[in-house]
Amino acid sequence: MSTNGGNVAIDIDAASNGSGRTNGGANELTPLVPLVRNFSAQSLSDGSVQSIRALPGMKIRAHSIDGQGHLTDCTTKRALGRSKKGTGSYWIDIDADDRDADELREWLGQLNLSPFLLSRLAEPANTWASQVLPFRSAALAVVQILPEKESSDQITHLAALCMRNLLLTFTSCPRAETGGLYATVHEYMHDRKGLPDASSNGALFAWLLFHIERTSRAAREIREYILRLDESMDRDVSSVSMDEIIGVKEQLLRVLSVAEEQSECLEALAVAEADSDGLEFSRLRGTMGVLRATAGATERRILRLEKHIADLRQRYETYHQKQMNRRLAVLTVLSAIFLPLTLLTGIWGMNFEDMPELQKPDAYPIALLVMILIAATMCCYFRRAGWFD
Repeated sequence: MSTNGGNVAIDIDAASNGSGRTNGGANELTPLVPLVRNFSAQSLSDGSVQSIRALPGMKIRAHSIDGQGHLTDCTTKRALGRSKKGTGSYWIDIDADDRDADELREWLGQLNLSPFLLSRLAEPANTWASQVLPFRSAALAVVQILPEKESSDQITHLAALCMRNLLLTFTSCPRAETGGLYATVHEYMHDRKGLPDASSNGALFAWLLFHIERTSRAAREIREYILRLDESMDRDVSSVSMDEIIGVKEQLLRVLSVAEEQSECLEALAVAEADSDGLEFSRLRGTMGVLRATAGATERRILRLEKHIADLRQRYETYHQKQMNRRLAVLTVLSAIFLPLTLLTGIWGMNFEDMPELQKPDAYPIALLVMILIAATMCCYFRRAGWFD
């Protein structure tokens, strides 16, 4: 974590266990755009799958899940065909850019999804919001995540379409804004000893766990930064600027919005299981408990940090208010000292012909001495009264 002119930079993409390797490509997901024409749903036979080719700039990455919950790269044709037949479980990640919306919708039409569900997947990215939509054969979960660039204000959502043997994932931001986030997720899920369950729902939970852990890690790093600010203020309040406090608060609020929506999404998933055949958590109760506990703990930690930041800001403002009051007290003392001196100079400066003091030879030094005595007496009084403390 570093600061630059009050902007807080926090490394939140460490979920790849510190490795900088890529596996499966570094391109990121992009939002599905509005689609305008109707389609006729095709069957999922090998022939129909083979007839649809990826668009230029569009990446479709398919992974099979073996009996031990390990991921293996495979072809999209195999993933779609065998998942339709109920043979094995698969995860397909769709990364599209500069795409033809009609052809993409035709590709998704192979899954025989309802028109309403297809329309939800085809909404513009700026309209996405965290939600869970359970249908009988599938369930759509949309959840907000942290962007790869922690300083970005981009609101990023991920969507997961969960079916009995197939998990499809999308994202709402272009590759230029997410960088190698897919590669990090890919490596994370491949490097695990195994998914929580050898199923598409197990892949969903590992996918969610990755992003929830990133949010939790971001909150912990913000906490460490806030503690360093607190220690600096204990030594010298003036060593911390208001820009630093405001910067870390803005970053914390961004993480808080993500944590809140992730927690709400998990609660909605737990409820939606009973309404969709695409969600089966009977062997994932423990993992669901870990996810909900992690998301809830992250949200509570961020709320405590928000109060901590408010305390830091109050300390900063109190310190500078005291500084201002001290300066005003000095000005007040100076004004009080010069008030009688100004009165005397005003009296002796009047142009009357009969002023006896002007005729005395020692009048000027006596007047100066009187002024100095008055000023010295008032300074001693104000010092004893604590005005200069």
